[in-house]
Amino acid sequence: ENIEVKVLLHGNGIGLLQDANSDTALQTSVGSLKSQSVRFHVCNNTLVGRKIDYSNDLYDVWEDDIVMSGVAELSKLQMDGFTYIKP
Repeated sequence: ENIEVKVLLHGNGIGLLQDANSDTALQTSVGSLKSQSVRFHVCNNTLVGRKIDYSNDLYDVWEDDIVMSGVAELSKLQMDGFTYIKP
């Protein structure tokens, strides 16, 4: 109830939002999480390295969802008190 959740997508993790572009079940899942204030952050290094256009190739990603480096953002979040859980 009083927890802040951020999902950081980099490397192959970007595939979740690529797949959601054409998968309504994934769209529903992502939308449900977002409606519960879960934030999705996407690594710009991955986008550039894989030539992915976030506005066309990823589901419901906006400019303010992009972080410069997923690894650096992960480190920053951990310093801010977030716990890293990798599936």
